[in-house]
Formats: sequence, structure tokens, C-alpha cells
Amino acid sequence: MVQDRLPASRRSVLKKGGVALGLGMTGLAGCTGGNGNGSSGESGSSSSSSSGSGSEELTITFATTQPPENISVQAAKKHFIQPLEEQSDGRISVELKAGSLGGTSDNLAALEAGTVDILHESPTALAQRWASAYSFAGDPFVIEDMDHYHAVSEKYLQSDDGLNGILKENGVRLGEAFYVGNRGFTSNFAAKNPDDVQGVKLRLPQYDTWTKVWGEIGADVTPVSYDELYSSLQTGVVDASEGPISQFLAKSLYEVQSNFSVTNHLLGTKHFLYNEEFISGLSAENRDLITSTASEAVGKMTDQIKSEESSLYEEAKNEGTTIVPKEEVDREAFVDAGMPALRELSENKWAVDIDAIQNLG
Repeated sequence: MVQDRLPASRRSVLKKGGVALGLGMTGLAGCTGGNGNGSSGESGSSSSSSSGSGSEELTITFATTQPPENISVQAAKKHFIQPLEEQSDGRISVELKAGSLGGTSDNLAALEAGTVDILHESPTALAQRWASAYSFAGDPFVIEDMDHYHAVSEKYLQSDDGLNGILKENGVRLGEAFYVGNRGFTSNFAAKNPDDVQGVKLRLPQYDTWTKVWGEIGADVTPVSYDELYSSLQTGVVDASEGPISQFLAKSLYEVQSNFSVTNHLLGTKHFLYNEEFISGLSAENRDLITSTASEAVGKMTDQIKSEESSLYEEAKNEGTTIVPKEEVDREAFVDAGMPALRELSENKWAVDIDAIQNLG
């Protein structure tokens, strides 16, 4: 088992020196609403008052890579931003930057530098940027469900001798997680067990751990950019893809793939992330209010997103898609087929052994 320890970031130097971040459009591949009440809508840059008594006004810059109409953004507005502003009687206001700061790396850089106070991001993104030994939290066929993820997070991610300790060295604090979707297998056949995917040209994002596991299972992993996903399936460059049902619909993959198999091979989660200087510099009253509101929000956000996910499956059916339900998918057989790769990863890359993770399930 391997554990990363990266040097402390230059966040404070950048912030004090006034170095501007270049916010490009790079990032991880992956119900329109209004701006909400008060100052929780899209706007320009803001500054945070991050110290003093709880009676002082405080403006928080809160960012996500997702656009304003995304269900996770809508859920965050309903269950975190609005309650926080209301419970503070308007003393705390939230400036939402949804999909306006570029891609994942840009948002993480802004959080690290302190130009963003709070961010939603995935464990995969955190592992890629700061702690590759913790990629298991976002690798295929590792986490079973949200209860399992919460147990893994509490034991291995939230502690200062786990992922959170590495993040703190880089100016970031790990908060609680909420559900954003479960990834399935898209194809022109029903994928119910490992035999069904042998030699199938499978499009994957270029994450080495994902490629390793699916390759071990028997798929012919083929790297294709997200922008070319539809055309590569249409022309036969690849035979299949994987992703959440929201991606299947957003990319109109039902036009080129007849089946969506609910393999639930990768639980999608995102965490509340805090700039460490911001959160530690708050008054105890403000810090407790923000973190307790986030803690109350994650369960409600999870429920709302799961409900939306159920409706998306119905929408896909209405487009003519055959949904292969999870009850017809032998997920355990997939896990067993990928286990040699999972064991190799846990021995040579991860900070945690695969058996220890599974025992928390």
C-alpha cells in the first residue's frame, strides 16, 4: 500500500501576491432554475470576510463545475444555500459560481488559492490532483452504495491521517459527501455479466485505474474524448460506453445505443470542500452554522438527486431504450472478474487494502 504526501501549496503566496488564476476550460469528463433569493445567483467575483464575530456580514464564494440547471446545483441551492442565508437572517450571503470558472482543475486551483471558499468536487478529482493513493474512493467496483461510501469516508477519507490530512497540507478541508449518480453500461446488447463484455470495445475516460479494472474484466478499453463519445459509438469506433443515466440522455446516446445496463459499477459522489484558511478563520458561530447546514444538506441532496435519477430512467425508456435493471446484473461476478486488478491496485497504489474496504460494506 502506498500513501501520497504532497508538499504544502503556494496558496497563501498566490493570494497575498495577487496572482490571477488562468481559468481555462479543462476538466474531468463527465430543470432549469432561477438564481434563487438574495445573492445566491450567478454574479462576478466576490471577497469573503472570514473572521470576526458571528454578528458580522459574510459573503461566501461557492463554486461547482456544473451549470446552473444541473440537478446537483439546484439541490445545493435548495438545501444548502437558501437555508444558510435564511438561518443567518441574511447576514451570510452566498455567491454561486456554477459552471463559470472553467473545468475541474480550474475550480480546484481557485479553491486552493482562496478565490473560492467552498467547492463541490468528486474523490476522483481530489485523487488526481493531490492524493492518487486515495483513488479507490472513485474507482469501479469498489464502493457498493452510499452507506458503504459513508463508512469508507469516515474511516479513510475524513481523518487527518487519511485523505483530509493531505488536503489540509494543500490548503483544503474535506467536508461531507452527497450522491450524484451511479454509472451504468451502454451498448446494443444486454450486459448482465462479464461474459457479455469480453472483447467489447469500451470507451472509458483516460483514468489508469478505471482502464485497469475494465481491462481485467475482459473489455477492449478504447480511449475516446468525451466530445467524440456520440460519434465514436455511431461509427463503430467503440461498441459500448459507461456513465450515469444523465450522461446517456444529455448526449442522446439512446440514438446509437439500445441498452442501458444498471451495473452500478461506480458510485458517483461529491464532497463539500472548504478552503482551509477560510473555514479555520471563521468565528465558531459562523463555522458551525456553515458546516452543520452542509451536514443537513447532503442527505436531502442525495434524496432529491436519486429521485431525479429514477425519472431519468423512465425518460430513457420513453426514448426506446431497454433498461437492464440491477436485479438482472450479476455485479458480484463483475467484481470477482476484476479482483486481480483491484488487488494489484491495493498493493501497489492505494493507501488501503481492498479487503479492508470490502469489509466495511
